[in-house]
Amino acid sequence: MTKHYKNEQIMKILTVLGAIVGLVYVINGFAGLAGMSFLPIIVNIQLLDRLISLIIGLVIVILTFLVALKPNQPLPFHWLVLIILAILLVIFSAGIIACVLLIIAALIGLIEEF
Repeated sequence: MTKHYKNEQIMKILTVLGAIVGLVYVINGFAGLAGMSFLPIIVNIQLLDRLISLIIGLVIVILTFLVALKPNQPLPFHWLVLIILAILLVIFSAGIIACVLLIIAALIGLIEEF
């Protein structure tokens, strides 16, 4: 059975915004590999490590979009899943802003559950 949150629309909007911000950071990372970065680079790492990290980040951003747009298809739309995705977004080069947006959405779901 699917859990429906009272503020589910706000959670979905924050999740989609987090995925969009993560996508911007991943695209910037790929552009940085070509020398055309449009955001400031904080940390320089080796090319292969960066490429693998960006590809995994892109997969996580796509999963984040799917969680918000098609709940319970690949992953359930649950506050715990949103926290895990937020952590993975930060780890795999999708930016801290995307993480914060997803954590806010997860906290809304957590508060509603209790």
